[in-house]
Amino acid sequence: MKKLIIWVVMQFLYRGMKVLYHDDPRMKEELDGWKQDKVLTLQVMHGPSITIKYIYQKGLQKVKNVKPDICITFKSIQTALLVFTGMMSVKSAYLEHRFSLRGDVFESMRFVRCVDLVETYLFPRFMTKRILNHQEKKYKPTLLIYIKALFA
Repeated sequence: MKKLIIWVVMQFLYRGMKVLYHDDPRMKEELDGWKQDKVLTLQVMHGPSITIKYIYQKGLQKVKNVKPDICITFKSIQTALLVFTGMMSVKSAYLEHRFSLRGDVFESMRFVRCVDLVETYLFPRFMTKRILNHQEKKYKPTLLIYIKALFA
C-alpha cells in the first residue's frame, strides 16, 4: 500500500510540475534556469521511481531508460512516504541523510524549489505551514491545478 501511495504522489508531483510550468512563472523561471535539457530521477530503494526530462524552454515529459543528470534515491519506503505525503520536508530528509543525491547539488536545488511550489498548490495550508519555510503566493486556484493535473 505504501508503494502505491508513493507512486500516486510521484505522478501528481510530475503532473503538477508540468501544469505549473505553463501556469506559474516561478516554475518556468526555476526550470529554465538550467539553460539546457536535464533528466532527473526520483526513486525509492525497493520501490517506485519516476524519471522526468526537462526540455529547455518547452516543459517536462516522463522518460524511461535514460541516464539521469540528477538522481535522488530515498533510502527507505518509510522515509519516502513521509516526504511524499507532506509529513516531512525535503530539507529535513536531506539534513537527516534519508536520501542520497547523485549529481550537482546546486542544480538539484532548483528541483527542490519546484517541489515546494507544487506542494503549495497541492497540499492544504496546514500541511505546508509545517514543511515549508514560507508560503508562496498562488497565481491560480488549487482546484484548477488539480483538474489540469488530472486531465492534462
